[in-house]
Amino acid sequence: MKRKDFSNFHKLDNLTDEELYRRFIVLVVLIISILLVSIGSFIFFAPKIGFLFGLISVNRNPKALVDVLAPSAPVFVDPPEAVNLDSITLSGSAEPGSTVKLFVNGPEKQSTLADLAGAFTFSGVKLTTGRNTIFARATDKNGNESATSETLLLELDKNKPDIKIDSPADGSTVKNLDKRITIKGNVNEKAQIKINGKLAVQKSDLSFEFLLGVDEGDVKITIEATDLAGNKKEEILNIKYEKKSS
Repeated sequence: MKRKDFSNFHKLDNLTDEELYRRFIVLVVLIISILLVSIGSFIFFAPKIGFLFGLISVNRNPKALVDVLAPSAPVFVDPPEAVNLDSITLSGSAEPGSTVKLFVNGPEKQSTLADLAGAFTFSGVKLTTGRNTIFARATDKNGNESATSETLLLELDKNKPDIKIDSPADGSTVKNLDKRITIKGNVNEKAQIKINGKLAVQKSDLSFEFLLGVDEGDVKITIEATDLAGNKKEEILNIKYEKKSS
C-alpha cells in the first residue's frame, strides 16, 4: 500500500513570519471575495428566482376564468298581436340557466329560469285594456345582464268587430244568369272574413267582395268576421235568387 506524502506540511515550518502573514492576508481576501460574490449573486438573482417560483405556483393552481360576457337577449316564440283575455302565457328562449325577467307596461312583473334547453314560460301575465308594452331581459349566473328583447305591442281587445254589408240588401231578390251573388261590405278592423264558411279576402281599406255560388230559390248567407284578438261576430242575410236576366 502506497504511503501518503506529507512533506509539503513540513515546508510550512521553513516559512518566515512575514511569508505566513502574507499568505494569511491572501486567504482572508479570497474568502471575503467569495462571500461578496455570493451575496451579490443572491441579491441580483433572488427576484428572478422568486418570480420563477411564483410563476410555477400560479401555473400549478390556475384561477378559474370569470365570465364577463352578457347573455343574448331573450326571444319570444310566436307572440300574439292581440288577445281578448285579461291574462296570457308567453314563451321564448334565452341562455340556459339564466334568469329571465318580464316587464309589462314598465315595471318588472315576473321572473323565471330558462331550462337546460334555454326555454322559458311566463304564465298568467296580466294585461290592461288597450295596448300593452312587453319586453324581457336575461341575467346569467355571474350577474351579466342581456340587452332588452324585442318589444311586444300586444292589444287587449274584447270588442267584437262591426260588419257592414253594402250589397245585397237583406230580403232582396237577385236575378242573373250566373248562379252567383256578389257580396260587398267592410269590417271596421283587420279580421278574418268567411262567407258561408269560405274565406273572403279583406282589402287594405278593410273592405271585402265575394262571389258566392248559389242555386235558385231562398239563399241564406252568413258573413262571419273574427278579429286578431279572437272576437267573433256574424251577420245573416236571407236572399232570394232567380236565374233570369234582371
